[in-house]
Amino acid sequence: MPREKARRRAAPVAVGLSRSAIIEAALAEIDRGGLPAFSLRGLARALGVNANVVVWHVGNRDAVIAEVVAHVLHGVVPPEAPEEGWEARLRGLFTRFRAAMRKHPHTAPLIGADAVSNLRPDLPLVEAILSALEEAGVRPERICETYNTVQAALVGFVTQELARLPTEDLPGWQAGIRAGLEAVDPERFPTLVRHLPRLVNRAFILRWQNGAEMPMESSFTAFVDCVIAGIAASLTQSRSPDE
Repeated sequence: MPREKARRRAAPVAVGLSRSAIIEAALAEIDRGGLPAFSLRGLARALGVNANVVVWHVGNRDAVIAEVVAHVLHGVVPPEAPEEGWEARLRGLFTRFRAAMRKHPHTAPLIGADAVSNLRPDLPLVEAILSALEEAGVRPERICETYNTVQAALVGFVTQELARLPTEDLPGWQAGIRAGLEAVDPERFPTLVRHLPRLVNRAFILRWQNGAEMPMESSFTAFVDCVIAGIAASLTQSRSPDE
């Protein structure tokens, strides 16, 4: 008992500060300055506390980031499964996932290249994907591969669409991209030059703005259509001739 009382007295608490307030503040810091500038010290400074207070309430930087991701993606999976077929349910997951990330585009690297694996597994999302695939008729021996396909697709498009732009001399970099595309050699890249008017600043690699400023709506719709059509086609191919 004395040890427990001593531990409680030693806990670095701050009046009025809660775990949820820290997570909200961390998200605000990332929204404002991006992921590279985010640190526990900076977060603590914004909250007016010592960094140990943040660690005591939430954990280290990785733990805070994991909680931020969970906060951003809250609501992607509805509390009750909608009365829809598997295709509409998967389409809804893709749409809500992208919408959640677009509200906080600086968090996109946290689900992509800078993701910390499994610190905060999103089990409702896993369950929603698996139940849709099971309803679609994916065989148990193919469930893992198909689930991984959906997860990779879910994350891949959004992280590319919202990819981070350069932080140093952005106007100069954008001008350089535009000039480089205008100077593409038609003899070396005839197909690219022929389609360039439809692609410029609207296609991956060939743009100088990301999806936060130039949303890729039609490309996203086409992407989801292809993923769902691919799953449906794989179901037909995996069935035996007697089925």
